[in-house]
Amino acid sequence: MKRTRRSLGSVCTVVIITVAAGCGVHAWLRWHSDRVPPNRVFALNGGRLEGAQSFGGVWEVAHGNVRNNSDERGAKLVTGSQRWRDYTLTAELKFDGEHGDMGVILRSTDEEEGVDAYNGYYVGLRTTDAALIIGRSDYGWMEAKPVPMPGGIHAGNWYRLVVTAVGCHIAASSQNLTTGQIAWIAVEEHPCAEAGRIGLRSLATGGSWRHISIKPAMQIDDLTMRGHAASVAQLEFPKREADYNRIFHFSSTYESPAQLLGPAEPQSEKLLHIGDLTDLPRSPDRDVSLRGVVTLATRNLYVQDEESGMLVMDALTPPLNVGDEVEVVGHAQPGLYSSVIRGGTVRLLWSGQPTPPIAITALQAASGVYDARFVEVEGRLTRVRQPRKTEQTLEFMQGGQSFTALYASPSGASLPPLKINSLLRIRGVCVLDRRVTQEMTPFAILLRSSDDVQMLAPPPWWTPRHVSMLLAVLLGVGLLIQLLYFRLKVWQANAVSQERERLAHDIHDTMAQSFAGVGYQIQGIRSGLQRKSYPDSRAVVEQLDMAYQLVRKSHEEASRTIATLNSSALDIQGCLLDSLIQTTRKITGDSVETDARTEGAPFRLNLRLANALLHIGQEAIANAVSHAHPTTLRITIRYEEPRVELAVEDNGAGFHYSQEKAGFGIFGMQKRVQSVGGKLEISSTPGAGTRVYVTAISRPSTLHARIAAKTTEKLHRIARFLNI
Repeated sequence: MKRTRRSLGSVCTVVIITVAAGCGVHAWLRWHSDRVPPNRVFALNGGRLEGAQSFGGVWEVAHGNVRNNSDERGAKLVTGSQRWRDYTLTAELKFDGEHGDMGVILRSTDEEEGVDAYNGYYVGLRTTDAALIIGRSDYGWMEAKPVPMPGGIHAGNWYRLVVTAVGCHIAASSQNLTTGQIAWIAVEEHPCAEAGRIGLRSLATGGSWRHISIKPAMQIDDLTMRGHAASVAQLEFPKREADYNRIFHFSSTYESPAQLLGPAEPQSEKLLHIGDLTDLPRSPDRDVSLRGVVTLATRNLYVQDEESGMLVMDALTPPLNVGDEVEVVGHAQPGLYSSVIRGGTVRLLWSGQPTPPIAITALQAASGVYDARFVEVEGRLTRVRQPRKTEQTLEFMQGGQSFTALYASPSGASLPPLKINSLLRIRGVCVLDRRVTQEMTPFAILLRSSDDVQMLAPPPWWTPRHVSMLLAVLLGVGLLIQLLYFRLKVWQANAVSQERERLAHDIHDTMAQSFAGVGYQIQGIRSGLQRKSYPDSRAVVEQLDMAYQLVRKSHEEASRTIATLNSSALDIQGCLLDSLIQTTRKITGDSVETDARTEGAPFRLNLRLANALLHIGQEAIANAVSHAHPTTLRITIRYEEPRVELAVEDNGAGFHYSQEKAGFGIFGMQKRVQSVGGKLEISSTPGAGTRVYVTAISRPSTLHARIAAKTTEKLHRIARFLNI
């Protein structure tokens, strides 16, 4: 009962320690994830912000700057941990045009595509009223009273935003890096969004961000920032996005050019649709005027309307973003599927929403109907090439139709790693121009950014290469099993052969010699009776008694040999020392003083080891008495589980010992020591006596145990060979 209680107590202690350790690790991991890294400057890797996720926009990294090439309303790029709480976020930004707003997001969660489709705070600069703003988005919009930016907000200037969020207090500053002018703003909200990720956001404009960094913030940082602000505002104005749109005017694709640009400039031709160009006759002196939305502005300029798309080349073009509504005037070159406008000018009308892609199949794209249009297509990736440092070519296959996708980055950034045979969805401008496809595929897709590649499914495992590798591995395993089986059979045969050899030695050393002695005694009795040389029966009785002793001894040796083969038989370790003492007395009588002792705590020896020690001890005693003529004999057995030691020492004449001159008795002792995996040491000095020392480990001695031990050794050798 006490032992059971102690076991239960030990189990409970282990459980408590394990639970406590798990809780500690969990708490440490949570604290580590909540903790903002000190002075972390975000790396610009792979064409995007490190570890970032985009929601709308056309994002890329160019010359160390994070850039959005889209005028989409509410394009977001977020990164970091949703457990980040109190921190200071710093970033520098620059507008592409004199419209829209740009800034940073903090404490963001639940992000989706859309203007206010996230839960968090936004701090930025707005060109409409030239102000520094702070707002709260929760799939709705609340904004504090804007603070005017001294000197206004202009395209091409860099502005530094510094935002500190501690508890439910948020304070920010904006500095014009050209003039040095600064504006401050501070707000508080109860309850508030206490933790979340950081990010970049733009609305109705493209732009660039640089030097993005974050560090932990404390209350003193918040107090310092709030000390510069005129007051601490509340997030209550306006309360809805509709109110915001009524107060601050933004242009859209639904407003007329006359409202935005005033009187239109005289046009050389009547305004046409892009699809009408394919029906026009070729005329070197005829210019056309068209309007459309920019779908690609980085590699080439592609414009499309509701029906068709076109390529604009060699034209005077202002800085444009995806989604801009433009007017193109130039010379038209009609094509089979789409047209090209050369020369002339491109005029920005207003910023609008990027055109959504048209979902098509590869066969539809190859037909040419969607040439120069912004499309979305799926396919299996078959190959990735990089013909130039700044370009990558992806080769796809869909339903037997091959096509390519081209990605070009001015900074040389690459797409994220993609696995061959993975199923991807790509978005871009469909092009059938032979100069782009190089007549390798029917069409190509021009990608705008790395966000235009979406993983749908990883590559299937059952590819021909993997199947062949699996078959090769299975074949190798089968051959290895076959080899191990044959080797096991060989090891088993060797073990049986060695066991037979040992039994032969045992029978020869015991029963064969005893039976030879018995035969010699019987032959002597027979000869004496024939010659009638016995005066009386006493001589016959003595010889018969000697023969009887030899038979009894042979019977004991045979029983002991049989017992070594039976693992369930009792061992002889308890009478090992007594047997050696009896052997000494039989040989020497009382002429030699015998000192026999046991050291350590005796433990159970296996029969084979005990039998080997007995025969070695008997041989050592017989050799000492026969050759050294000692007066004192010391026998010591020492137990240190699982180790056992036997020492036989005498003070006899001694001799010069060498392995080369060892006799049959020493050779027999060595064979017995080797059979039990022990070690034999013989030390002798003329005139100083002899010491025979045996050490061995007690282990199971059955045939199966020997085979298992040898098999394990061979397997370890094979494992070491394979590891090499």
